[in-house]
Order: sequence, then structure tokens, then C-alpha cells
Amino acid sequence: MAENQTEVSGRPVIGLEKELQAINEAIERFGDGAPAHIAIVSEPLGGRTTVANEIRRLYGERVSYLPLKFVMSPSSLPDFSSCPGDIILIDNCRLLATRRIGGFDVLDAFLLALISSKKLFITTWNLFSWQYLSAVMNIEAYFTTITVLTKMDTPELKQVIMSRHKPGEIRFVNDGAAERSMFFSLVHKQVRLPLKGAEVSVPWIKLNFTFMLRRLPRKKRIQISIEDLIFEKINRISRGNPGVAVLLWESSLSDNVISLNSINETTYSIDLDTSESFILTIILSMKSLQEDDLIAIVGSEMDIRRVLYRLVQEGLVRNDDGYYSIPAFALQPVAEYLKKTRRLW
Repeated sequence: MAENQTEVSGRPVIGLEKELQAINEAIERFGDGAPAHIAIVSEPLGGRTTVANEIRRLYGERVSYLPLKFVMSPSSLPDFSSCPGDIILIDNCRLLATRRIGGFDVLDAFLLALISSKKLFITTWNLFSWQYLSAVMNIEAYFTTITVLTKMDTPELKQVIMSRHKPGEIRFVNDGAAERSMFFSLVHKQVRLPLKGAEVSVPWIKLNFTFMLRRLPRKKRIQISIEDLIFEKINRISRGNPGVAVLLWESSLSDNVISLNSINETTYSIDLDTSESFILTIILSMKSLQEDDLIAIVGSEMDIRRVLYRLVQEGLVRNDDGYYSIPAFALQPVAEYLKKTRRLW
């Protein structure tokens, strides 16, 4: 089940240096004593894969990489003691548990193996699944180092995107389509919760005085580049999520040319009943599920096909060969709606 080192991307890591440093320090402290296990947590497309690949690149043959690809059963859980190396990196740990009767059996078995092992476990988790497990079973008690990947601000997103291109390769076109939203930037402040000590990312509005000055009479103006305006718009739409920002960039780019007008924002007017909200919450926390998985979670009392049909029709869920997931550009609006209706922790 372990995968080899040749699959690791050589793309530079940008915007996650602080988080990687904390993980590296925790790995370097790992000795002959009881291992201090690590959890890496982010929202979907938030950078977990990038961090996992960098760990594999840095520590090479010390790492056994186990990416989980489907909802796990007790029989599919690997024998961790037979894994080579002293570090076990397990990706997509959300698949270890489901919200149904007996849905924690695999997770319980995994955690027992974790606390019984002398190997160092590094695990990656979907933020919304992690928050649920934190609320119902105090999952954080099993991990000494918990690294939550934060949302990125505009300069970091710009670096992430432009690192994928050669210097001078992209042409930024001024089509005169500046928006009112350009008067402010969305930045993301880390705030520590007083009771649990955990940090959360809080959106913060920062006024763009430079852009405001540009709107003054010509003699008093200063210049701001169309390039900066474009990345401000990408940040606002993606809400600082690097994976969503990259996908938005790619969908807006044509023959290496991009303009403000080419960046389209999909708007959602979400109004769901209790069943629809519940299923949407499950899919968000698990990333992708089949209909049978959802039926096993909710039982026969809910008309799951009707619910899925409605969610697909609303553009909130897509069906890829029987696997239901949330489209990238709907992730942030869906999460905001479910938080507002108190479906998410």
C-alpha cells in the first residue's frame, strides 16, 4: 500500500513555510522515546498534498506513504508494524470514520495502533472532519503537534500561481473593468481561542488606500498595476484557498493572457432543507462519497436520491461516475452557508 518517492512533485513550497518548519521541528525531536504524532489539517484544496509531498521529499526512505483512497473497513486497515522506515505518513485520514453506527470502529483501531507504535505517525485531515471529531471524541488528544494550514493573503497566492510560469510568460490586460470590491482586500488573521488554545482563521477586511488614491483626480493619482488588481480579485473569490485560487486562475487564463473581465465568479443562492443540509455537510467533510456510503450513514428514512438530485441541480454537488463531491468554486460558499446555519463546528 505504501507508495515510492518517485511520485513526489518538485514544485517549490510557497506560503506554508511556517507550518513546514513546525512539522520539521517535531520530526527532528523524534527519538527513541514515545513518538509525538503529528496532524496536518486544512480545508479541501488547502495545501495538505503540498505539505505531504514536501515531507516525503525531505525525509526520503524514512517515510512510508499510505494515501487512503476510499472509506476504510476494518479488513482494509494496513499492518503498520510491517511498514518500512520509522515515519508513517497517512494521507486523507477523514476516510477512517463515518457518521453512522459503528462508523468509528476503524478510527478506534487506527488510534490504538498509533499509540502502541514506536513509529512516528504523520496524518492529514479534512478541516471539517477534524472539527467534527474534535467535538465528539477529542481527536486532538492523540497528537502532540497539530498544524492547521492557514488561508493565504494576496501576495502569497500571487507567488503560488506565478511560480507555475516562466518570467514574462503571462500578459496582464487592462480592460477597464475595475470593481468596487477592489477598494478592499480580504486578509486572514489567526486568532487563538481562549478555552481550547486552538487557532482559527478569521477573515479580515483591509482597505486598499492605494487603489482609492488611484480614483482621485489625475494630478493626485498614484499608479497600481492591473496585475495586482487581478490577484486581489482572485484572493477575494477564492477566500484565500490556494487550490481554489489556482483553479480559478487556470479557468481565467487564455493563451497566457488574463484580465479582470476574464475572472468570473460563480454566485450561489443557497436555501436547503434539513436533509439537504445534512447530506451537504457529510460530503464536505468527506470530500467524495458514493451513494451507498451515504445510504449507510443516513439509513432508509431519508430519500437520498431526491436529496442528491436537488444538490446536483443547484450546482452544490457534482456526480463523477457515482462519486458525489462539491465543486471547487462552491466549496467556500457551501462552507459559509453551513457555518451560518450551524451545521459546521
